[in-house]
Amino acid sequence: MTISPDKIVTPAPIDACAPCSAEAVLEPSRPTDPTRLAQQLQARYPRTIEAFREMEGGLLHLEYIMALQERWQRVARGEAPTETDILRYLPALALPPTEADFDLVYCGGVLGLFSAAVLARQGYRVAVFDQRRVGTSHREWNISEEELEQFVAAGLFSRAELEEAIAGRYAEGIVRFHAEGIPEPAAELHLDRVLDVAIDLGKLLEMARARFEEAGGVTLDFRALKAVLVSQAGPVRSVVELTNREGKLERLGARLVVNALGAISPLSLVLQDGQPFDGVCPTVGSTARGFKTGEGQQEVNPAVGDVLLSVAHAQKGRQLIWEGFPGHDSEMTTYLFYYDLVKPELAAGQSLLDLFEDYFELLPTYKDLGPDFGHLKPVYGYIPARHHRPKAGSASRRGIISVGDATSPQSALTFCGFGSQVRNLPRLTHLLAFALDHDLLEEKHLRQIGAHQSNISLVWVFSRFMQPANPTTRPTDVNRMMNVFCRALADIGPGLTRRFFQDRFGWRDYNRLILTTAWRSPRVFPFTLQVLGLRGIGHWFSDYLKLSRESLFRSVYRKVGLKRGLGLEKRLARRRPALALSLAARREEWQASGLL
Repeated sequence: MTISPDKIVTPAPIDACAPCSAEAVLEPSRPTDPTRLAQQLQARYPRTIEAFREMEGGLLHLEYIMALQERWQRVARGEAPTETDILRYLPALALPPTEADFDLVYCGGVLGLFSAAVLARQGYRVAVFDQRRVGTSHREWNISEEELEQFVAAGLFSRAELEEAIAGRYAEGIVRFHAEGIPEPAAELHLDRVLDVAIDLGKLLEMARARFEEAGGVTLDFRALKAVLVSQAGPVRSVVELTNREGKLERLGARLVVNALGAISPLSLVLQDGQPFDGVCPTVGSTARGFKTGEGQQEVNPAVGDVLLSVAHAQKGRQLIWEGFPGHDSEMTTYLFYYDLVKPELAAGQSLLDLFEDYFELLPTYKDLGPDFGHLKPVYGYIPARHHRPKAGSASRRGIISVGDATSPQSALTFCGFGSQVRNLPRLTHLLAFALDHDLLEEKHLRQIGAHQSNISLVWVFSRFMQPANPTTRPTDVNRMMNVFCRALADIGPGLTRRFFQDRFGWRDYNRLILTTAWRSPRVFPFTLQVLGLRGIGHWFSDYLKLSRESLFRSVYRKVGLKRGLGLEKRLARRRPALALSLAARREEWQASGLL
């Protein structure tokens, strides 16, 4: 029997994800009357309910927010079932028959669609399924011009085609932290070439889907993952079990399964031993119209985006941070978030509804609202990231690899998968193709492939500094340290600042930055000890040694020369392909990071 993609093209009306998260939409287990639910929540969340009533279909989001919130809190408390049956290793003869066979089967059709399309165009048999229509998302994405060029380098789109998916450009981005009542002077950063391109995500994904299908790729809409079955010995072969809208079971054969389902999907939790991260950004916001425009700090300038910005010291024990990007027709998408740890005792407080209530109350302190101001749609989600988890499981296993937010990537700006995936698109597709061509599909091979960058292994410390250690007695700590940090970046110059926020900084950059920060404010030493603790300092030192080792290896490679290095890879590919993959993975990472 041949599986045919569904022809339904109606996109899902709800996006229960934050702008940088790739989590799949959570279907509520018990559909409820949105009006009745709003009435039940009215007393506790009056501003939120009032704002959601203004939005077209706004009340429908309440159910999805509560489902997402409940699921996140179970994960944070360590109570979420990992559903171990979702990934099973069986004798090859015990694998069930399949209805269609592929080289790669992608679980999740948002971020993964880009690499799937590139590989399909290279002649690999690829299928992509999603519980919504493949290529559907209602989020806003921003990226830099340099990262956007990687679509061209990967052969997916031409520069002219990409222009069709660009919604707008910004002259600069602002990083500014509140400085009232603290001894440290304000240190505002003006970023260029960082998140300066707004993407029409719907158009970009439709373009990728069209490229994928033109190349013979198979899209399977409205399918849910039931299980991944992998041969436990011998040649790697997998069977992916899906259920369609009618509940019918379908089975796809695959040489390699790609997990692009997000960080808290059951499959990702199994791959990451139940807890893949220990940092999180609860995030809420809205796309709205009618802000006052102008060049003042509380006015919207269509040519300027707010990248990281605080307007007050810690509130309710958290340092709240704003982000905002103007869009089409006087619209602006605004986010409010905070950095936090993932601990059982903190789970109950990480409520999206509570944060939404703060958002609607505090929005006028961030931007002035005009007389015709109105909210159009909400954005929300939990954006997780890895800090330092030496005992955490790999995001890859025999026959299965994770990409996108399923790997919980860390970034200097936020926890985000889009920029990292685009920046590493040529690298990811090159290495996946090499692994398939040489049957390098064991965990030890696959764990070398992906968008991870060793140069940002220490960025988790930056996010910890955004969390107040003693918010009651010292609510100004985060803004004080961030103004010192921004001043250090300003002193060093725009080059390093740009590289830092683009995840392209090297070992020398990192040392220069921390030494300049320490020289400007020696109090960084006791503050670091208080924030990280002795164990955290030990983790930082371990990561620093790994970064130093990687930098030394890269220096040796530079002396050998890229031409000789490529020649060595070519020779090794014939005799020692696993070693060639290891060398190519490092070289591709350095090139993607701009360090080679």
